[in-house]
Amino acid sequence: MKVAKSGKTLLTPIMIEEITDPMSITMAATHFSEAVEAGMRNNGDIHSAELCKEVRQWWESEDKPGISASERYSLRRDLRKRLLECVDFKSFPPPTSYVRGWPIQLWEALLANMDAKAYLYTLCRGETYNVRAFSSMIGETFFSEVTLNDRRGQGTVSCKEFGQFIGNALEQVQIRLDPDRKFSYNTCRSTVYNLVEKAEPEHTGDVGISTRNTAQNNLPDNITLKSHTFDMPERGRLAGKNKCSTVSLDRNSLQKGSLGVRWEKARTNESKMLPSQRMGIQYDQNETTVLKK
Repeated sequence: MKVAKSGKTLLTPIMIEEITDPMSITMAATHFSEAVEAGMRNNGDIHSAELCKEVRQWWESEDKPGISASERYSLRRDLRKRLLECVDFKSFPPPTSYVRGWPIQLWEALLANMDAKAYLYTLCRGETYNVRAFSSMIGETFFSEVTLNDRRGQGTVSCKEFGQFIGNALEQVQIRLDPDRKFSYNTCRSTVYNLVEKAEPEHTGDVGISTRNTAQNNLPDNITLKSHTFDMPERGRLAGKNKCSTVSLDRNSLQKGSLGVRWEKARTNESKMLPSQRMGIQYDQNETTVLKK
């Protein structure tokens, strides 16, 4: 709150007191930016500044291109160490809803995500993978491929077309994942990586780097980290500009998310109608009799 009230960053007090946009990446980037971290350090809030830094580094390891596999592993390590220090597995009873203020669902999901990303290096063919290829949006990715069958370009399909499009998407996925496939098969409108000849390229850098067991790292010591094409320095040049969002303090500023006058006043919205009135049920407002079933 001190940083928000200082006015030196894009963070404003209303963004701390209320959840303005919980699904916005740019809002999260503002909360955990380097400017906010520096403001916390200047105020003497070192513990909060370290948490801000660790969360930002974890997000960079998950999304930023041009970072080597070993660097991605290192960026996740500090937050993983903090999460493991929050609980004593020898104590009883174990944590239930919260782990030192962290919701247990979030605490478990973060640890599972970091450990899974490390184990995937040994499970994937070629011992490497694109860090953006694994997420919780597999269903959305599948249906986005389904909408590619819509030649009209509207992004939606009718009930009549849905069955055919699902069959096409399943067939495409099966062919794409076929280990014996010897031909190039394009399933998207634009490509970034080679599909066949260099499906398993000769990766450079980080080959032979293995994790070691320490007091903070209990992962297996036989994991070899290899950089994917997405991790190559050349991909870093294609990264978009980092964007941050804020809530303006100006009284006359544009209010994001507000609907226009025509949308509010000249558009049908039956949700504002009372169910009783919509169903044509008549009642006397002066009547005080309570009907019971």
